[in-house]
Amino acid sequence: MSLLQAAGRISPGVSASPERPLVVLLVDDDVTTLHMLSAMLRQEGIGTLNASTVHQARSVMADEPFDLAVLDVNLPDGNGLDLCRWVRNQPRCSDTPVLMLSAEQDVQTKVAGFEAGAVDYITKPFHRAEVVARVRTQLRLHAAHRAVIELQALKLAQLASAQQALVPQPERMPDARFHLCYKPLQEAGGDFCHVAAVGRSLHDYIVGDVCGHHVGTAMTTAALQALLQQNCSALYSPVEILNTVNRVACSMFADGQYVTAVYARVNRQTRRLILANAGHPPAILQKSDGAAAALWQEGDVVGAFETPEFGCLELVVNPGDRIFLLSDALIESMGPSSRGLDRQNGVERLIEACRPYAGAELRATVTGLVEDVLKDATPSDDITLMAIEI
Repeated sequence: MSLLQAAGRISPGVSASPERPLVVLLVDDDVTTLHMLSAMLRQEGIGTLNASTVHQARSVMADEPFDLAVLDVNLPDGNGLDLCRWVRNQPRCSDTPVLMLSAEQDVQTKVAGFEAGAVDYITKPFHRAEVVARVRTQLRLHAAHRAVIELQALKLAQLASAQQALVPQPERMPDARFHLCYKPLQEAGGDFCHVAAVGRSLHDYIVGDVCGHHVGTAMTTAALQALLQQNCSALYSPVEILNTVNRVACSMFADGQYVTAVYARVNRQTRRLILANAGHPPAILQKSDGAAAALWQEGDVVGAFETPEFGCLELVVNPGDRIFLLSDALIESMGPSSRGLDRQNGVERLIEACRPYAGAELRATVTGLVEDVLKDATPSDDITLMAIEI
């Protein structure tokens, strides 16, 4: 039993959840009003917390959970309007509904209450049926609002978990010889990546970015990863696979939605690298001697055009060479603005950051590069960096 219950300031009600009963905080300097309101609500199975001053109300709010507050406008050490504003600024109870209580019935006072953050207004003298109806309505609305938020949080957590499960795991594909850093800005991100063994000594690596930052974007990334898993095959070139993905994306994307991607196919037997680019930042090639350069390509984005043109590049690579595939947030964090001409500056800075890691273990290289980039920057988008060893 809490101290408030022991002192008789809280009356247990019918439990609205397995954890605790519904509780209404009543703040009024009139003892008779408090007694009447408490009795009304107790008879409806709702517990109450009582306070007669602003100071006492703040102390109760800090110590005890409550589901709704009824605040008198005029109090001995302040007024309920200021107290309502204070409640709205407290993270612990900022979304808790507040009803104002006053003998004043003028429109100006009521409007002031709503502007302070109240959701309803009870005038004195009050009637039992009206008080109970208003309190019940706001408690139901608040419970429904919380249920929606909890459901959304659960779905987002499930989506984030599913998305993380789709992230390639280097330890499960040792022959692919890659390491990956994936840091979504929110619980579920818009970046996606895919690694597939498509033949003997032949592996495909994709890093992409779906425009937007919302749950729908994260759902799109999961769909694209599934689509890539179905279509990555040695029978088709990276450009052909991107065209297949584009046809599906054009039919499923909303207006204005698109994807950028870079697609690398590495044949370690013939030492050939094929790169396809769909409006994405360039891959970076670091030779075994430490020299590094960006592999700039022009290419249309995925999902915006019926007949896009993707960049395509083929070149010879050697054992010890490395390819870095990255999201744009990584190079945006390297420069002041990072769009347009600044994208090139960000790439050049990232190339410089790669040089000290020449010959270092792949995991340490990826971890070190991301730490170096984010050391003095706060990313505004998902961060993805994939390093591939030839």
